[in-house]
Amino acid sequence: MKSHAVNMGAVASFNLAFAGCTEDYASILEDDNWWESTFLEEMIALMENNPTVNIAWSNMNLWQEKPGNEWLNTGNPIWPAGAQTTTFSWPVQQQVIGALHSTGAMLYRGKIAHHYIAPHETLLNAIELVRERSFEHPIILNHKPLANFAITISTNRSADPYPWIASQVMLLASYIEASDNQTEIIQEALAYHRRLKPSPIANFFLADLFLLKKGSLYKYFNLSDWMVIGKWLIRNGHKLNYIKTYLASQQKTTYSFLLKHTRLRFQESKQNVH
Repeated sequence: MKSHAVNMGAVASFNLAFAGCTEDYASILEDDNWWESTFLEEMIALMENNPTVNIAWSNMNLWQEKPGNEWLNTGNPIWPAGAQTTTFSWPVQQQVIGALHSTGAMLYRGKIAHHYIAPHETLLNAIELVRERSFEHPIILNHKPLANFAITISTNRSADPYPWIASQVMLLASYIEASDNQTEIIQEALAYHRRLKPSPIANFFLADLFLLKKGSLYKYFNLSDWMVIGKWLIRNGHKLNYIKTYLASQQKTTYSFLLKHTRLRFQESKQNVH
């Protein structure tokens, strides 16, 4: 049992779960999650059968909170449900500005959990995305919904969209900067993210403008990309200084963490190939 006399904040409190853990396995049950009765049994068995894997998580059913303390089972899991598992090796396109795992449905090996301590300055909304960069790959998804996620009416997560955008920009810039083959990485990432709605293509522009600072991405933009970027700037251009200031405040903490661990993931992927 770990306790603290003062409110440390959500990210620092999460880090307690990864610091000094000596158990074979550990997990975090968040206040907006609950597990099925066989969650631990089945997830431990999965890890036991995959001794070289350090991170596994299960699918989750989504529940919607309604007024009057009522809950609706949406019938929609996060991943396609089934008895199968999926093993993810680095990199997967969803990880460029996002993440695959769910903290509240995750099991990890306790003895190396200190690898996953993220900077306390990390935006709470983006903690899963940032922390996943520190995960040794491969990582495994159990498609069976063994956990549940509550979509609550209210949340303590920030409603300000710009720190979230800045966090995605840091994820993207660190992904590009850490790669040995930036041309291929950029082209693959653009091809994937052009298909997403709403379009995150403006993040590529911001990543080069504020962090990469090479103009290296601009030559890969097509006309449609520039139209998306232009529309974003018309709506959000007045917040560029705000984003710049936020990124500067994260340069030596979250961004350094991302860059360090993203380099490790690319090095790891080369070793796994050989």
